Amino acid sequence: MNTDGAELWNTTEVAKFLGVKPGTVSAYRHRGQMPAPARTVGARTHLWDAATIRAWRAERSEGAAVEPTAPAKRTDPHEWLIHGERDLYSSEWVRLSMVDVEPPAGGRFEHHVVTIAPAAMTAVLDQAGKHVGLIWRHRFAPDVWNWELPGGLVDDDEDPAETARRELVEEVGLSVEGLRHLVTFEPMIGMVRSAHHVYAATALDGASEPTELNEGSGLQWIALDSIRQRIDDGEVRNSGTLVALLHLLAFGTE
Repeated sequence: MNTDGAELWNTTEVAKFLGVKPGTVSAYRHRGQMPAPARTVGARTHLWDAATIRAWRAERSEGAAVEPTAPAKRTDPHEWLIHGERDLYSSEWVRLSMVDVEPPAGGRFEHHVVTIAPAAMTAVLDQAGKHVGLIWRHRFAPDVWNWELPGGLVDDDEDPAETARRELVEEVGLSVEGLRHLVTFEPMIGMVRSAHHVYAATALDGASEPTELNEGSGLQWIALDSIRQRIDDGEVRNSGTLVALLHLLAFGTE
């Protein structure tokens, strides 16, 4: 369609150019994931400037695409299909991408996904099993002070259990025995990829000087029988520490 010298495409023409169904274009429009129509005729007919759509697709294609190794095929009627992925931003710490997904009910669209390196953390108990080692620290992003377990990000090709041991030495100068895996969970499973591996262990006598100097006030031994009240009082706000402490309270320290 050509109006006043500008080439305008309707939803069907945009879909044909992009190689998707018209319903996908409608989903992109509703979610603000594509340029807005240049004109709307009546209540339902949307018209896009063709040059704008061509430029938008070219810009999208510049992102590094990670395609599935095989065509997406649903193995369960409730499964979401992934057709591809492209990066918007990537750094040493975080990756922001757009994933081309198709929900079970249809309506294929792009969804923001954040990928962060996996993390490992340890609930360290004293020899008597009556106290847990926690760090009182400030987190600037939500501007929150709270009790946290020692832990950190898993390095490339590093076993999470080794990360847990390494972080104990670096953050609080502590060696442990009986390291055991409690649970692995995703802290924000709808939009973030970041597996969190939670461990428990018993502290060995003696400690060295920590090498990490920005990890809060140092390890403090907190009575396990006070943890429930501290959680109720909002003193434990981060997911990894909450999962570990609630696991210990529910299933014991053995």
